[in-house]
Amino acid sequence: MSKQKFMILGILLTMTYFCYMSVQAQNAADAGAAQKVVKTEKIDVGSPDSTLWGTIKTGGITMVPLGLLAVGTIALTIYGFIFTQERKMLQPQVIPNIQTSLEALNIQEASNICAGNPCLLTNIMLSGIQRLSDGYLDVESMEKAMEEASVEETAAGLKPINYLSIIAQIAPMLGLLGTVSGMIKAFDKIGKGGMGKPEVLAGNIGEAMITTATGLIIGIPAMFFYFFLKGKYLSNVSKLARMLGNLSHSLVSASRRAGDEAAGEEAYE
Repeated sequence: MSKQKFMILGILLTMTYFCYMSVQAQNAADAGAAQKVVKTEKIDVGSPDSTLWGTIKTGGITMVPLGLLAVGTIALTIYGFIFTQERKMLQPQVIPNIQTSLEALNIQEASNICAGNPCLLTNIMLSGIQRLSDGYLDVESMEKAMEEASVEETAAGLKPINYLSIIAQIAPMLGLLGTVSGMIKAFDKIGKGGMGKPEVLAGNIGEAMITTATGLIIGIPAMFFYFFLKGKYLSNVSKLARMLGNLSHSLVSASRRAGDEAAGEEAYE
């Protein structure tokens, strides 16, 4: 799972870097435009800044954690689409090699194949193979080890996808926090004589509405991708049980054939 964590961290850092560069570019553009503005007697204090950066500034400090959650949603979604591919989770291309080694009762070779191709299937299979010692096939012990490993591996693999569910719940609540903050500021200005001056209240009301909308814009896709990716993951897990059962059966059958052949040779002698 360390590779998965490094991958998520790399995606998050990359997205954060691009967001930072976009903000710096927007600031530079705003500074350049400000230098060209000619002062006039009439100032339009109520004209809103319709740019993306202006909208973010209107949303206030709550937009910072919401922005981080947006980056996290993008990173986890990309990771989820990559990880839930069958060729990544199960690596079905190595199954024939493992099966051939097990049928030949070459336990060491099968162990090396599993260790050299880490994935959900091979990690679980390797746990079962490691329970075999001194060439004695203990089917019950092997299946018990595979069962224990499957619980641990499947839970660990689902953890990054579960983070999307957490984001889907936190983002709307942060948006609501920004709404409450904006409305408190608006009522404070009304109490100080701002009633009847919409230009004074526009910023606070804008903060309230923008943060709510941003929280929903982040939370709805996060929830959708959570259920979508979880469904793909569980579908691959159901295939995993069948593949492991076939490999275990191949090993048991090969061991019984070898035992029958040995018994036949002893009887012949």
